[in-house]
Amino acid sequence: MSVTLPRAPRRRLWLAALLGAALGLAGCTSMGTKLQPPTASIQQLALQSNGDWAVVVRFQNYSYDTGMHVYTIDAALSLGGKPAGQVRFAPALDIPATDADVASVTLKPDAAGAAALAAAKRNAIQYELKGTLAVGKGHKGKAEPFKLDGKGYLSPVPGVSNIWR
Repeated sequence: MSVTLPRAPRRRLWLAALLGAALGLAGCTSMGTKLQPPTASIQQLALQSNGDWAVVVRFQNYSYDTGMHVYTIDAALSLGGKPAGQVRFAPALDIPATDADVASVTLKPDAAGAAALAAAKRNAIQYELKGTLAVGKGHKGKAEPFKLDGKGYLSPVPGVSNIWR
């Protein structure tokens, strides 16, 4: 035995199902996603003939579903626990989700940092980047500051003078 509903209740049931599906799909959009905290690290440090350092900074986007725009980095660099200088520039990079990119900056090192690098005598040296990284969601998102506290080691490139990676 089958039961048939009159037209009006069937139409309401159909509209309710359609509305429920539309609301369910609306929750799947990426409008509510937020950026995961990005990181910055030193990929390369090259000592130039005039004493300046050419620093290649690697920016990593850990967001799995949205790209990010890197507006600025403002971080204190230390080498071997000694202040080495300020990494402050606006790379203007657009980085896809779960990807990375690099940008370069030239800086005049602090005397203590230059001495620490010289004292490393072609050995690895610990570095730290501490400051703020301002990024936005997507390629035009509003700048949002993230605390930056990155640590790592730089090792001399074998057979190449004055370059650490």
